[in-house]
Formats: sequence, structure tokens, C-alpha cells
Amino acid sequence: MKGTLVFGMMTLRMLFRRRTPWGILIMVLLALLGLALVPGFSVENQGRFVLDFGLSGIEIGALVMALGLAANLFPRDREQRTVMPLVAVPLARWQYLAGRFMGAALVQAAALLAGCLGLAAILLARGLPVPGDLFPATLLIVVEGWFLLATVFFLSFFVSPPLNWPLTIILFVLSQMSVRDFVNLVPSRPGLMRGIRLLLPHADVFHIKDPLAHGFQVPPEFFLLAVFYGLCYTAFMLSLALAVFQSRDLK
Repeated sequence: MKGTLVFGMMTLRMLFRRRTPWGILIMVLLALLGLALVPGFSVENQGRFVLDFGLSGIEIGALVMALGLAANLFPRDREQRTVMPLVAVPLARWQYLAGRFMGAALVQAAALLAGCLGLAAILLARGLPVPGDLFPATLLIVVEGWFLLATVFFLSFFVSPPLNWPLTIILFVLSQMSVRDFVNLVPSRPGLMRGIRLLLPHADVFHIKDPLAHGFQVPPEFFLLAVFYGLCYTAFMLSLALAVFQSRDLK
């Protein structure tokens, strides 16, 4: 376990030295700044608009951050032949995967929380109330981001980064769809489409921006179940990633 933590911290420092996470964070903050400059017609409508689009921007940031952080990690390690000595002596393969994921997950979470603080600052600057559930809503997006990160890691073990991006984005879009919309993609096979949708992740459990923007209270039990669901799906994707990694010949 100690080796995993040390390797995770090494990954964290390596990612912070790269320009990718900083560029994505600046992009998210600039998008929030542009949101702050958009005029509103009433205090109520401004609050709904800022919360809705602000949380949507943070969610898109979670997707881009997952792709930017993880899509190149294993391919670059394999190309530079740094992964072979790591898993040959000091680390098991599960420790390599856990360490890389931990470092990337911490960077991603820090960036998304920075976006949450930026959104709160925009609300305060406009004289709008900051909802008490803003931080829990961001926490759910962080959990969704970790699931996306695990998915990117899984795909990175058998597809190239240029293919990883569209596959992850397609999964992201499909996971946002309702059962009705998903069935309408192939209306001639409703039973099959319902079955496929049942197996795909349901990202709608991570989205509470609509009730938040309209001032509705979200039960604490919902947060706990949504976090549990997201962590279970993340663990499932990491297990698949490890199964693929264990079968890979690194020579």
C-alpha cells in the first residue's frame, strides 16, 4: 500500500508539472468568467442561469480533464519504456494502475473544486445567494469525473489516445440519455435498447443542477446513494482496466 501511495504522489507531481491540467483549468475558469459577464433580467432568472450553465461547464470540465489527464499516461509510459521496469521490480500491476489513477483523480478533483469556488464567487459578485447544496452538487460531478477517468484508463490499455477521446465522449453522451431517448435511437428494437441502456451507466444520478437552480432541497440520502453508485461503477471500470492490463504483454 505504501508503494501505491508513493507512486500516486509521484504521478500527482508529474501531472502538476505538465501544462495540460492547468490549460483545462484556465479554460473552465474563463468559461465561468464569460458566464459572469452575461446580463440577466431578474435576480431569480440570473441565479438559475448561472447555476445551470456553471455546473454544466464544470461537468464538461470533468470530461475534458479525464481525457487530458489519463488518455496518454499508459501509452506514454509504454512508449518511453518506463512502465516495464516499474511493474517488473518495485510495483505490481495493480499498484501501477492504482497509483496512476490516484494521482490523476486528485488533480481532477482539485480542478473541479476550484471551478466550484469560481462559480460561488460569480454568484456573490452578482449579489446572488450561494445554495447550500452547491458543494455537494460539485462533489457528485467529482465522482462522475472519477468514473470517466476510470473509463479513460480502461480504454487506454487497448486503444490509442486519438480513439480514446471519441469513445469516451460517446459513452458520456449515451450515459446522459433517458431510457426513452435511448430507445428512440433504434425504435424497431425497443427491448434490446432498454437492455443496453440498463447496462450503461446512468449519469443522471450525478446531476442535481435543475432542482438546485429552482431552490428545491435534495435529500441527503440521495447524495449518499449517488456517491456510492458512482464509486461502485468506478471500481468496476478499474477492475476491467486491471484485467486488461494483466493480460497485456509489455515487451
